[in-house]
Order: sequence, then C-alpha cells, then structure tokens
Amino acid sequence: MNTLSTEEMERFQKLSNEFEPDIQGPLVSAKQSSSAIAIEYATADPTFAAKTSALAVTHPFTRVMKGDAVAFGYFENLFNLRDALRVHRELTRIKSLNLLLNQVGHEEHLYEIFVDATEIIFSQILDAIQSGVHDDLFLVDAFNNEYNSNGIITHFRLLTSAWMKLNPHRYQAFLSLSLDQYCATRIETVKTEIDEVGLQALIDGVIEASGFAVEILYLDRSEGDAVTPHIVTPARPSAATIRLLYRPGHYDLLYPAEPLVNVEPVVNYQYALTSSYAAWDQSALSFDVNSSLMSVPNLMMDPTFGLAPSPIPAAPPSPFRVSSPQEVYPPPMHTPPPVPVASPPPLRMSAPPPMSSLPSRSSDGPQIRLNPLVMKPNLSHSLPVTIPFKNSPYNQAHFQNQDFEPIHWEPSESRK
Repeated sequence: MNTLSTEEMERFQKLSNEFEPDIQGPLVSAKQSSSAIAIEYATADPTFAAKTSALAVTHPFTRVMKGDAVAFGYFENLFNLRDALRVHRELTRIKSLNLLLNQVGHEEHLYEIFVDATEIIFSQILDAIQSGVHDDLFLVDAFNNEYNSNGIITHFRLLTSAWMKLNPHRYQAFLSLSLDQYCATRIETVKTEIDEVGLQALIDGVIEASGFAVEILYLDRSEGDAVTPHIVTPARPSAATIRLLYRPGHYDLLYPAEPLVNVEPVVNYQYALTSSYAAWDQSALSFDVNSSLMSVPNLMMDPTFGLAPSPIPAAPPSPFRVSSPQEVYPPPMHTPPPVPVASPPPLRMSAPPPMSSLPSRSSDGPQIRLNPLVMKPNLSHSLPVTIPFKNSPYNQAHFQNQDFEPIHWEPSESRK
C-alpha cells in the first residue's frame, strides 16, 4: 500500500469531514449484501477499498439507514430475542424515563404524542412475538412511515437531550458550544445527523440500561486492512449487540457472519429385532428343569454342567485315604472255624462318563448310594435338590468334591 504524504492525508481528512452522503431509498432498507459497499469503494482510496472488501467477509449483510440506526437497531434486537417478558420490562423502563423530561422542564402534553408512537412499536413487537411471527417486515414498514418514524426518533432525541442536561459534567468538555446550544441545534432538531458525543449520550441515557451492547465499526483511513471496531458500552455479557458502520457523516447497520459449528453427522442405526418365545421342551434337556429357578433372569448355571456333551475335568486329589476291605471288615472273633466269605471287589475310582451319555435308571441294575448330605433337611425344605446339583462336583456328596468322604457300609445293613 502506497504511503501518502502529510498534505494528502490532510486533504483527504478535510474531504471526509465535509462529506454529506446522499442516501437514496427508504428510511430503512431491507437487508442487503455488504458487497455493495465494497463495490461502491472499489475505485476509491486503497485503504477504503481494502477495508470494505474485508468487511463484506466478516459482516456479510448491511441495512442502509436514512432514519435513526440506533433506534431501529434497538427495536430490531428486542424483536429478535422473542422474549415477551423483556419487551414488557423495556416498555416500562422507557415510560419511566418521562421523569427525565419533566425534570428539564418539558410539559407532558407536548411530548406524550412521541411517547405514544414508541408505545405503538412495543405493542406491535409483542403481538408479533405472541403470534409466532419471525419476519421483521412490520418493523421495517413502521420505521419507513415517516410520521411514525419521526415520532419515535423525536422521543429518543428528547430523552438524550434531557440526559445530557442532567449530566453536563460528562459531555461539556467535548463540546465547542454550550450544552444547551448543542442540545437545541444538534440533538433535539429532527433530520440532523447525530455526532459522536450525541451518540454516546443516546447510548448512556436510553440504550445501556436495556442490556444491549453497541459496537461501532469505523470506516476511516486508520492503519490496517480491516474496519476498526469500538465498543461504546461497558464490557459485560449482553443479550444482543447493535452494530453500526460509521461512514463520514452517517451510520448504517451491520450484521456479522453466523459462526460455523462443526457437528458430527448423527447416524441412526435401527435394528429389526424379532424373538420367538417358544415353550420349554423339558424332554430335550439333559437335566431336570425347575420352573421357579428357570424363571429368574440371569441365574447362572453350574459352569461345569453344559447342555452339550463335554468331558468332566479331572477330580482334585482327595485328602482322605480309601480303607482296604480288611480294615473295613475285620475277621470274626468266635472260635468256630471261619466260614469263607467272598471279599467285595476293590473300590475303583474312575471318572464317570459325560452326563449326556449316562445310562437311564433301571430298578434291575445296581443302585447308586448317595451321601446323606444330599438329603440334608435344610436343602429338602428350601430348594429342591435337582439332578444337576446331585451330579455336580460342587455337591459335597459328589466324589469329585474336595470334601467328599465315602460312606462305610456293612453288608449286614439293609439297603436304604
């Protein structure tokens, strides 16, 4: 970028100060692309050309204003919040500012017509919110009606003038005129462009208490390739922001680009689940089915007892010694010659076949003698001792249980 001489800078500044924009069209235009501003300044000073080009990216929409930009921006943001309670609260606050007008000597019958015009706008915003209207065309039409617009703007100007007169220490040092002369010629007069001091007083006395922020972007010849922003309200969280584009002698409204939010796509996986709840075929199972226990959800079965044939793991070594037949059956003590008695075959400890391959019970074959622990009273009176449990190594009467102890049986005992 070429550096201008001091004389050229002074000449451009003089032209800027004396510039009065010739704005055509309605008092409030529809939203339009900010590229129109870039095109307008494309052949102007390189600084303006660069800044307006960047502005079209950061603030893609603008609204050209012949009327009061701050007043329209205030009502526009109030409508966009869609908060009826806030609208009621703001209407009450604005009406309470009539006290300022009374304090500086304004008579109510002279300013009430302007207050009424402002109340009508509040009512229209309330009706639109309650009716679910999202188009702000009604608000644009209201401000394009010159009678209504002049009434609202005059009301806001009178409030600004009264605020400055009640707080002269905040503004007099920035004025070349007396405060009363400044208010009479620059603030209270309709169809005059408000300057920086008057704009600050309008924000201080009327807008700031609403909780809205006001940001001014200055299109000037300052250094840099971007428009210089300046917040004129206290730094605090705000419900909305009125953004003004200052061009020499004029303010328009700007609208920033919406922030981009990267959202991962949501994929909805749907599965077609079908279930067939058939009745239990108890005859197809290799163990006794207890209807009460089988109805308990997630009830764990014996992990070593499977439905399919599977080899039984090797039994742990037993700490008990198996007695020999001679120790179990001592010879009789009487003197008659002993009668030869056939010794019982030795007890053979072999692993039983898988449960699914066990032979069916028969009254003709040998009977299995069960340990009395199997028929403990507490078990027989609480839960039934099913075949899976009887044949499980977790049963103390099972020969694979580490606490298993064989029952010593005399041949003379009757079978039980």
